[in-house]
This record gives sequence, C-alpha cells and structure tokens, in this order.
Amino acid sequence: MADKKTIGIISGLNPRAALEVKTQLLAQSDDDICIIMSEDTFKIDPDPELAMSDRKIFIFNEAELLAEMGADIVAVPDFKCGRFIHEVQREMQTPILDMKAALMAQMQEKAPVMGVLDTTNAASCMSGECELGQKMKMIFATEEEEAALNVAREQIRSGDMVTPMATLEAVCKRMVEAGAEVIVPNCTQFALLQKELAAKGFPVMDVFAAFAAAALVYPTTKLPKPFKLGLIGGLGPAATVDLYDKIVKATPAKNDQEHFKVVIEQNPQIDDRTACLLEGGADPTLAMYNCAKRLQKDGCDIAIIPCNTAHAFLPRLLRHLDMPFIDMQQTMLDEIQAKFGDKARVGLMATSGTIRTGIYGKKADKMNMAMFVPDAQHQERVMAAIYGPKGAKAGFTTGECYDDLYSAAEYLVKEHDCNVLILGCTELPLIFHEQDDFEVAGKKVAIVDPTATLARKCVAIAEATIKERGVR
Repeated sequence: MADKKTIGIISGLNPRAALEVKTQLLAQSDDDICIIMSEDTFKIDPDPELAMSDRKIFIFNEAELLAEMGADIVAVPDFKCGRFIHEVQREMQTPILDMKAALMAQMQEKAPVMGVLDTTNAASCMSGECELGQKMKMIFATEEEEAALNVAREQIRSGDMVTPMATLEAVCKRMVEAGAEVIVPNCTQFALLQKELAAKGFPVMDVFAAFAAAALVYPTTKLPKPFKLGLIGGLGPAATVDLYDKIVKATPAKNDQEHFKVVIEQNPQIDDRTACLLEGGADPTLAMYNCAKRLQKDGCDIAIIPCNTAHAFLPRLLRHLDMPFIDMQQTMLDEIQAKFGDKARVGLMATSGTIRTGIYGKKADKMNMAMFVPDAQHQERVMAAIYGPKGAKAGFTTGECYDDLYSAAEYLVKEHDCNVLILGCTELPLIFHEQDDFEVAGKKVAIVDPTATLARKCVAIAEATIKERGVR
C-alpha cells in the first residue's frame, strides 16, 4: 500500500478559508491523503510595509513547521502571497502551492473572460506580467468599486457576512454585463461568500474546490537543496577569518548572489587541541562535536575545520555524524603530489601536537612522500611563532614571529634539502604567504598553505554540486 500524501495547510491567515480547503480535500480524495494544519493566527499590522513582511515571515515559519511535521506539500489558502511565494519557496525544499498557482493549474486551454474581484492581488495580471494575464481577457473593478470592495473585505474579516453581499452583487452584476463568463473571488475573504453569490445566479468560480483539486495532484518531489558549507571556527578566530577570506576570493563570482552558502559555527572557547594532546589538557572533542552537530542540523552538505591539530580529533566525531568533512591534510598532500610528483621533499612546520599525532606524516608515508620536521630547537621557535607573546595567536604577523618561523624554514632547507614547506598550522599563513619562489638559505622553495588548498577544494566541490543540482 502506497504511503498517503500529506498535505499541510497554513490556517492562520484565514482559518475559515483553510477549513473550506480541508473540506474540499476530504470530499475530493479517496481516503489517500493525510491533512495537517498549523494553528498560529496571523495578526495584520496597520503599517502596510510591516504587514507584508510579517506575512512573508509568518508563511515561511508555518511552512517550515509543517514540513518538519512531515508535509509533502504546503498549501497556502491566501491570494495575497502570490506576489512573493517564490521568495518563500526559495528558502525551502518542500513544494508550496498558493491560490494563484492552483487556479492557473486548473485553467483550460480555452480561457473564459474572467471577472476579477481583487485588483491588488491581480496586479501582475493587470500589467501583463503573469501567464494568466497574457492568455486571457480580464475585467477588473473600477476605482469606485475597488473602494467599496475594500470596505466589504474588512466587514467579512470582522465576521459580518451579510452587509458585504450588496457590494459584491453589484460588482459581479456589472462584470457580467461587461462580458465576464466567470467571476473569480481572488481574495479569501470574498471567497467565503462564493456559495451565496452562486446562489444569486452569478458564475462564481469555487476557488476552494479548484485549490483542493490542484493540491491533490501537485507533485511532492522535493526541490533541489542549495549547497551549504559548514565551518567550525574559532580555532583560532583569525585563522577562521583567513580561511573564509580565501574561500570568497577563490569563488568565481561576479556578484553577491554567485557566492555559495557558508555557515560558521564560531566557538573560540573550544579547549586547546595541542595542550590536550601533549599535556593531558582539557578534551575539546565534545565542544567540537556540538559545533558539528549544529552545522549538520542546519543542513550543511560538508564541513571543514581551519585547524590542523583539530583533525586529530576528527575520527572521534565522524562516527557520530552523517555529515562528511574535508580532510585538510590529505587535500594539501594531494595538491603537492600533483604539482611536484616524486621530486617533493616536504618540510612540515606545525604545532608539536600536529607533529606528534602524525596526521601529516602518516598520510605522507602512505603516499611515499618524503617529509621532514624541525629539530627540537627549531620546533620551539615554530611554537613561539604560533603561541608566543609575540606570536600569531596573540595577533602578531611580523617581527619575532616571522623571524622564528623563518629560522625553522631555513633549518629544513639546509638540513633536509626541502623544496616544499607546509604551513601546517592555520595561524602560520598569517605570517608567511603561499608562493612558489620563497627565498631561504640561498634557494627558492615553494610555500604551501593548507588553508588556501582547503579553500580551493571547497570552491571546487561547491561549484560542482551547484552545477549538478541546478540551484545555488
């Protein structure tokens, strides 16, 4: 037995209209649907601009809630939202059906002359921008009729279903005399009186029945999900800014909208990774996991950490997550191998924790890549460049920290004939910069930046995914 189609109805815009739609859905279906309804009530602000933005946000919140409750499609029995429903849909993967789209779906090829009661909700049809306005002749209310209809709308909204009938009858009569073959009550308040108008002999379309019919056949296929990158930040804060800056610069975008979505979970309070690995300090695993879990919940396709040492803790996290991570070290080594082949003699400048764990060395060994590290004296200078009072984590990028790092680079080139130097801590690219011809110890060597490599990898994955999904 096939699963029932679950239709979520946003009822707070007009509860009576929502109930009419529900009644029609039950009448037209064969017990093969499930209906869920949101319960919050929409309050209209007297400021028109705020009222419109409030309506957009209300519909989005209610649609998101219904989607989380299992709705296959979200039905919005509201004509006014036809002007912006595409904005809501852009933020969701669950299909959304509004009244205007439903009526357009129900139109036959031979369209009748249509009398339209609400000119504001049909503004795009009046201007000829929408498909409906292009394919059929429409008769709209005059300015005088529109003013009377505005009063009638508020009377219906307040619960008066008798007084407005005179206005609606007069407008419908004039439209029929002008050639209207069908009257569309394209305002949910007017639609509440469609049966009474039909009983008076006016050719009024049953918009609730049409909406229900469209909802029953509306496709439930989820819309493509935009690519979203997750970033665990704060390890440290400047390194996070540096990586994000490199991602932005590596993205082939001509405007804001051509960049891709990035979520940064910035938590500088995550305990020091090196202190944990070398000195038995506080364990950062749980804090890192909590960041990753929030990124996963936010819908990130893939995540990164701009901290080399933190990668030693990744295996502890991945066993509890469904979201993959890009391995910064492997990405870096793959790029070195592609560029230098078996001629690469790699010097690693990193924290003592990174070196001790072998998160670079073990991977290099598997690739038969020659890798070397500073001796104890020069390793202390690398650590000073990172953690010292004049180091990168303290906000310095020149002076003592530069001299300390240069000393380690000089040692690796002189003692091990390295032709490639890895900036294996995300603070180090703040001091040295990626380049192919860095002069040290009388030689020109390549300085490679795992952060820049990671940024390029993120952009490549993002662009490929966006091309595949067709949505940014």
